[in-house]
Amino acid sequence: MLPSIETLHFSLKMEVRDYELDRFGVINNAVYQNYLEHTRHMFLESNGVRMIDLAERGFSPVITKAEIEYRSSLQSRTDFVVNLELASLTKVKFVFMQEVRCLPEDELIISARITGTILNSSGRPFFPESFQGLRSILTHK
Repeated sequence: MLPSIETLHFSLKMEVRDYELDRFGVINNAVYQNYLEHTRHMFLESNGVRMIDLAERGFSPVITKAEIEYRSSLQSRTDFVVNLELASLTKVKFVFMQEVRCLPEDELIISARITGTILNSSGRPFFPESFQGLRSILTHK
């Protein structure tokens, strides 16, 4: 279990794995979206929102819009960090600002704005009680 960080900002350090490279020796653009998603899940989990619990209760997280600006590429075995900020959380959507930075140079690789929602078992936007902690964090920023 990860400790609660109770913050709008979160960072997760990772390393490029060889199998994530495309035939040109760089990370395929779809892999970056996996990095972003994994970081969002770790952020939520560190704040008491577990994806497995949502699924068991009939909730489905859905990304409705992904705006990604690619600036550079990561290479094999490169250390990098994915930074995240919860920018907003309304009654029907969330917005995360994220970036991938190469380490140790801190070079910006990609920046992203990810918008989404949580759907209930009827397919309608609905944020479960576990998101109330995130709302309280936002109101104290």
